[in-house]
Amino acid sequence: MPGRIVVFGATGYTGTLTARALVEYGARPVLAGRDTEALGRLAAELGGLETAWADAGEPRSVRALVEHDDVLVSTVGPYARYGRAALEAAVDAGAHYLDCTGEPPFIREVFERYGPKARSALIPAVGYQYLPGILAGALALDRVGDDGFRVDIGYFLGGSELFRGLSAGTLDSVAGVATVPMYTFRGRIHDESHPRVRDFQVAGRSRPGLSIGAGEHFALPASYPALYEVNAYLGWFGRGTRPVAMLARGQATRYGLRLGLSAMARLARRRGGKGTLTSRIVAVAYDAEGALLTDVHLSGGDPYQFTANALSWAACQLSRHMVETGALGPVRAFGLSEVEAGCAMAGIARVTG
Repeated sequence: MPGRIVVFGATGYTGTLTARALVEYGARPVLAGRDTEALGRLAAELGGLETAWADAGEPRSVRALVEHDDVLVSTVGPYARYGRAALEAAVDAGAHYLDCTGEPPFIREVFERYGPKARSALIPAVGYQYLPGILAGALALDRVGDDGFRVDIGYFLGGSELFRGLSAGTLDSVAGVATVPMYTFRGRIHDESHPRVRDFQVAGRSRPGLSIGAGEHFALPASYPALYEVNAYLGWFGRGTRPVAMLARGQATRYGLRLGLSAMARLARRRGGKGTLTSRIVAVAYDAEGALLTDVHLSGGDPYQFTANALSWAACQLSRHMVETGALGPVRAFGLSEVEAGCAMAGIARVTG
């Protein structure tokens, strides 16, 4: 019998999108959060779903949400502040766990601290960051086999009024991604004191990206043992990428960068409306001598809807099928062909370069 799916943070922006996507996918999730009135309205709208009160500030209430083999989908962030209650509840109960974090330190904590003691599957970052990059990297490495020594992955957004299309929470996460100590993978996880910049060819033009810690650093080496180096880059800053990289080198300037991004978010909101967003992800594989072997390009639409659809797909997969236990990347959990099909269903698919 499939386990229950519980959406924690169901009345937030991503949580609501996820609850709706799950119902469209044929599931009847339990909606959980701290606003009981909002939960009741959403549950009624979606056909009379079950609801449960839970607050990340009271971990016992989150633990009470799940039992063995349930699937807990956590959309409550920032995860470094609020995410551990759901993660620890899942580990303690033996429930499967999914989130959509884009926060590199939290991803690292899931794999290094919680994964070894989990009796269930823990799959973090099942969203725009970093599911499609893991897929693009896996497709590139699958194409070149054991010759794949290094893979570089870049995330790029397009569309009208970019910063109006991003939520305040996303912009705060972007500031955090750009300003916290990072890591990369070269034979093992290494800390990085300063971000790097490299250019990618995206839809016929060169676009810069800023190096970040990401789910790819854990997920891809676990599935491709011959892989030695993984790099991930965020290409949202355009011409400002190199100045951002310089600003991110010191604590004082990191704080200034965070304030600057927050100011951009406030300005965009004052202008009203919501911009439209498109997604582009690129993975480039190299051999041990640095020669380019292949590249893979993915494209899609709004990253928020993709995240909700991807979480819905992954939650249903976990509720129906046995998977390995511990902290897992999606390819290891579900298989490459299933992940490609799931991403296409969610709204991001392969395109020609």
